[in-house]
Amino acid sequence: MLHPGNLGNRVVNGAGFTMLGIALRTLLTIGSMAILARLLTPADFGYIAMATTVTELAALFGSFGFSNILIQRKVINRLQMDTLFWAGLLVGLVLTTVVFLLSFFAEWLFGDPITGDLLRVLCLSFLFGGLTAVHSAIIARMMWFRLEFWIQIGVILCRSLVAIAFAYQGFGVWSLVAGALAGVASSVLLELIAVPFLPRFRFHSDYLASTWRTSSAYFGSSMLYYISMNADVMLIGRQLGASALGYYQNARSLTDEVRGRLAMPLQRVLFPAFSALQADQQRLQRSVIHSGRLLAAVIVPVGFGISAVADELVPVLYGSQWLDMIPVLSMFGLSAAVRGSTAIASPLFNSRDRVGLSFRYSLVGMFITVVAIVVSLPYGISVVSAAVALTSLYSLVGFRAGIGLIGLGVRHVMLILGPPTVAATIMWLTIWAIRPYAVDWLAGPALVLAAHVLFGVFVYAVALHTASRQYFNDFVDLGKRLLKRPRS
Repeated sequence: MLHPGNLGNRVVNGAGFTMLGIALRTLLTIGSMAILARLLTPADFGYIAMATTVTELAALFGSFGFSNILIQRKVINRLQMDTLFWAGLLVGLVLTTVVFLLSFFAEWLFGDPITGDLLRVLCLSFLFGGLTAVHSAIIARMMWFRLEFWIQIGVILCRSLVAIAFAYQGFGVWSLVAGALAGVASSVLLELIAVPFLPRFRFHSDYLASTWRTSSAYFGSSMLYYISMNADVMLIGRQLGASALGYYQNARSLTDEVRGRLAMPLQRVLFPAFSALQADQQRLQRSVIHSGRLLAAVIVPVGFGISAVADELVPVLYGSQWLDMIPVLSMFGLSAAVRGSTAIASPLFNSRDRVGLSFRYSLVGMFITVVAIVVSLPYGISVVSAAVALTSLYSLVGFRAGIGLIGLGVRHVMLILGPPTVAATIMWLTIWAIRPYAVDWLAGPALVLAAHVLFGVFVYAVALHTASRQYFNDFVDLGKRLLKRPRS
């Protein structure tokens, strides 16, 4: 059981170690993607994107929300862990079977037979996902951030090296399949080694029934998140083809690094922390405001920065065959800034056991996103990406509702998000204004990209400090606490 008494140090320790690991994980992921982009074709990435719209269900629904239940409950026992392990494994087995059968209809769904072949292999990831739902929940509940970091590094290395090796040997799209399965298998192996939990052959059906409402809400929210994240992929793949989808998916994957490597790990830190502070409203409010400011101050400029330097980033990172990705990447950078900076709402809903309310907000958001995609699809992937970016503004509504659960309001939304957004906008406009001069003065997109990044960081830092000195004080305070944090 996590005690609130030492919670501050645990959160700082976890957040600090998470932030230190972000650079390494992002470097490995983007670096391997840049290599694969030169060994494979946009169509290869398009085919795998079509297939993974189905297999991503493994990560989202394999445990049916069971991991979150183990994290959120104040007290858990061994029987409950055994019950949720077998329930998660059963869900994984059912999903594996369903996806295997659905793979035979993939040619009709996506208009291409290759996706069916891929799904008949990738469906195995559903089984893997059900094996470690309890193990990953224990790691999050105990806030073992250092352990989680090394597991993630091992998974990224295994997945990347296997995919690159297969691609170099000429296996095409199957190299991405091999890398994905290698990553899932290594994750299972490392978590089983790290957490010495072996389930017993027992099952408490009454306990499972008592968690049904919460589990269903988690599952429903995850289903809506999945649909909102993959409806565009399904529609583009079917209507515009694998190559267009390849441009779109890689642009989205790159910007998802903002959330996947920044917002999502911090959510795992904050969910158990907020759960432990449920009885201390004032302390929880201070924690949310402080965490929200730090999160926004980092994620907003990264998203705006990706958008601002897309013209140079694409040819430098991916090569000339990916130039059609530039306008898509520019839009997704802005979207990532909004969605990532409001990600703190999710652990708030979960920690307050209001996943049903979160589900309803997600339902409205999914509807808005799907409508925007359908309306914009006839005009091409650039317009679709702009429409999806526009719908990301709805996440501000969920963010306001999340902090409202602990007595915060619109004023606090502006307090958290306002200064970073203003500073990042100034940075974006400055880079746009100096681009013609940088192109004339510097030789090649790599030098222009480096100049834009360095100048953008300087402009953002000055603008943010001018708008609010509190952010500077937040980072100074965080640095001091990290330097003197106790070992965990």
